[in-house]
Parts: sequence; C-alpha cells; structure tokens
Amino acid sequence: TSEELTEEEEIVPEGPHYEEINREISGQTAYIAVPTIIDEKNPPSIVLYSHGSNTRVISDMYDPFMMDLQGYGIYLTQYNFIFAASNEHDENWGNAASIADMVNLKEWIEDRYTTSGNIYLIGFSMGGLPTMHFTQQYPENIVKIALLAPTTRTYEWDQSDVNKIMDIEIQIWHGTSDVNIGISNSRAFVEYMANLGKDIPLIELKGKTHFDVDTEYMEDILTFFQS
Repeated sequence: TSEELTEEEEIVPEGPHYEEINREISGQTAYIAVPTIIDEKNPPSIVLYSHGSNTRVISDMYDPFMMDLQGYGIYLTQYNFIFAASNEHDENWGNAASIADMVNLKEWIEDRYTTSGNIYLIGFSMGGLPTMHFTQQYPENIVKIALLAPTTRTYEWDQSDVNKIMDIEIQIWHGTSDVNIGISNSRAFVEYMANLGKDIPLIELKGKTHFDVDTEYMEDILTFFQS
C-alpha cells in the first residue's frame, strides 16, 4: 500500500540526534557527545577539545562551562562529528599528563565507536598548548586545528617539528582587545611559523576580548573543518 515503506526509505527513530557520556577515563573526567545514528559507510570524525586554565571538565552538567561544552557537542554531532573533552589534569599548560589524557580519550572513543579515523582539534586559551603538543607528538590523522585565543610558545618549535605538521591546516581566532592573552602572541606565533614555512591564517576579531571567542565561533569552526 501507499503507507508501506519502500526499500530506499529509512526509519529514523524519534529522539535527540546525539547521546552524551560523562565518565572518568584513566582518572580524568571526560565529556563525550556522539551522534545517535552512526552510518558505517560514512562514520563520524572525532573533535578533541582542550579547555582553558580557569575551567574544568566535571560531571555536573549544570556547571556553566559544562553547558558550553554541551553546546559544542549538540552542534557538532549534527554534522557527523563526535565531540570530546577530557579534564586533562586541570591547569596543565600542555604537560605530558595532558597529552596522555588526549590519547586515552581518543582511544576510548575508537574502541567503542566506528569513526573515520580523522581527528580535528580545538584549543581555547591554555588549551592551545596541549592541542599543539599533542599535534607535535601524534600528527597522524589530524586534519585541522582551530585555536581560540591560544597560549602558544614559539620557542618550542623548530624546523623538524614544523615539518611534521606541514600538511595540517591550522587557523587562529583572536580578539584584538584580549587582555588575558594579547593578540601580539598569536601575531608573533604566526610570523615565526611562516618563517619556518608553515602558513597559519590569523583571524583578528576587532574589539573582542578573551572570553568573546570561547563559544561564539562554532559556525566558523565548522565551516573551517568542512572546507
């Protein structure tokens, strides 16, 4: 009958397009948002988010920062991404433990879900350090990196390090009125990396402060990731 489904039609279950997981992974609280339906022929990619020095990934989903992470999760799962963030040992400044946390989080997801194998990174503020340190050590399968008002240490990079990430697209968003991490830091980092042959576009956001760029540019980040 006309009410019967054709072979080409698909029954889509009712309910949200994502599921959330909040649990400890290797001793660190993690937040993970996964698309409810995973297409085995077009599996999702993973987005790993690294937080700033004044925020923590915790189990209380009413915490303002956790609500921000949830915003990222709800948004990106619509576009075939798994979004995940580890607490990364609190105020880590990109130490070895934070990098291990990112590895543990990535492996936990890949052990349980079918993924494309592609990794995308977002680092806000202090999170720029674990993001870039992770990239230095594990550049394989990293496609693109979005840095938001990041802490960067130009002196940690030499030509051999830059050569490892030459094919990874990186873009920075930074407010011109940022008093926490001045935009001069990103300008210097971009200039330094350019001298080593790595072009990193810097989007200067006129009049924006440090906390004007932590959640406000999700659409721009998505466009960058999908381009």
